[in-house]
Amino acid sequence: MWTLSHSSSPEPQSAGVGDSHAAERSHRALMLRGRVFVIFAAAAVVASLWALLAASVAFGRPNIVVVMTDDQDVASLRVMKDTRRLIGRHGVRFVNSYVTTPLCCPSRATFHTGRYVHNHRVLSSNPPEGAAAGFSRKVRPSQTLAVRLRRAGYRTGYVGKYLNEPRSDGDFNVPRGWNRWFEPTLGTTYRMYDFVLNANGRAQSYGDSAHDFQTDVLARKALRFLSSSARRRKPFFLMLGTVAPHTTDSSSNVQNPLAAPRHRTRFDHTPLRRSPSFNERDVSDKPPLMRRPPMGKGKKRRFRALYRSRLESLLAVDDAVERIMHRLRRTGERQDTVVIFTSDNGYLLGEHRLRGKALAYEESAAVPLLMRGPGISRGARRTQVVGNVDLAPTILDLAGGRRGRMDGRSLLPFIRNPDRAPRRDLLIEVLVSGRARPFKAIRSANYLLVNHRGPASELYDLASDPFQLTNRYKDPAYRGIRRKLRSRLHLLAHCGRDRCRGRTD
Repeated sequence: MWTLSHSSSPEPQSAGVGDSHAAERSHRALMLRGRVFVIFAAAAVVASLWALLAASVAFGRPNIVVVMTDDQDVASLRVMKDTRRLIGRHGVRFVNSYVTTPLCCPSRATFHTGRYVHNHRVLSSNPPEGAAAGFSRKVRPSQTLAVRLRRAGYRTGYVGKYLNEPRSDGDFNVPRGWNRWFEPTLGTTYRMYDFVLNANGRAQSYGDSAHDFQTDVLARKALRFLSSSARRRKPFFLMLGTVAPHTTDSSSNVQNPLAAPRHRTRFDHTPLRRSPSFNERDVSDKPPLMRRPPMGKGKKRRFRALYRSRLESLLAVDDAVERIMHRLRRTGERQDTVVIFTSDNGYLLGEHRLRGKALAYEESAAVPLLMRGPGISRGARRTQVVGNVDLAPTILDLAGGRRGRMDGRSLLPFIRNPDRAPRRDLLIEVLVSGRARPFKAIRSANYLLVNHRGPASELYDLASDPFQLTNRYKDPAYRGIRRKLRSRLHLLAHCGRDRCRGRTD
């Protein structure tokens, strides 16, 4: 029995061992397949999370729109009611905003590079030192704001005046960094009618009908860019550069700024602005090259006509801002868009008996600067000294892009903290001769020191003399202030890299 039972027992034991091996192999196969599935599932989840993270990063960065006028002084912003309402009241206003070179092309080169003129070397508005030819020769594309934004994943569009005149009449190239490009061609930049656009490398001609008014044409191009960009899964950057309120021209002569037909005669009865520095009573303390005889009735009459036409020309820009804000709201992008409004320089119109720009006086160097958007307080006012050299770093800070070598600093810390850098210094410089008088100046919170080429210098105590009527340069009471400012001006005038950002104590 035992033998039988013993001899008969191996079969079932043998069969049980075989089943267990098979079961184990099956279990291992299932486990392997399960692990492979888990690995693939985990990889899919990681990929999905990475895609979501990338999308959130892209959508977490704001769209950016910049509107830049030409030769607009701060005071004229008062007639732009929609701009003040839609940007200023909903955002921050910098009341001590300056351009570091109050001359069109060098100022715009500073905006596009974030560098002082002594570093980017685009010295004037005309070739060979300036205009588009000078810019393309002296500034590498990799140093420009547009290329840096493209590398950060932005869709970019430029509409309007860029760097004064383009390179040549037949040049329809598009500068690197721009997805969409609309620029008036050589000889037609300052024409409000009968101009030609370089439209993404092709010529588009416009005539003399009301529908062809340049500011309105540029606004329509900007609106189309906004609509097309809203349909894409990436942030966008748009810059609109208007000619207004710069003087315009026709085929025969230079004229006062030309307003849109709907706005002409709007300011026919507006008196000429008259600050305490208008037709300054005593200019004997000014440098000799700045002294002019008192203005007579004829000159005042011409200035009044120019003043009124400048204000009228800005109303079409105000309309463009309103349409841009409406389009952003309609496309669902307004809450995710930072909008910046500024100018390339100011304009003197009788102050200190002078007319024009390229001077360190307040009316020439000060410009409007308004910003609104996500994270920016509504109705805020900032008094820190800031410059157009700061705008490219600010935009790249918003975009998460690489700044590289830039002389300015991001304004975002200033926006968040009104007490940040209250005593910052800013360099203001014009380095060419001719109609633009060379000088180097330092603008601090309380003082303006100007060193002109030659022995002439100026020093103004802005706390007690905001209209710059009394030159304190030779005043013994200001000897210590003069010495400190001259030392800091020397450092800024020869600065490079981080040394250009000014004193912040």
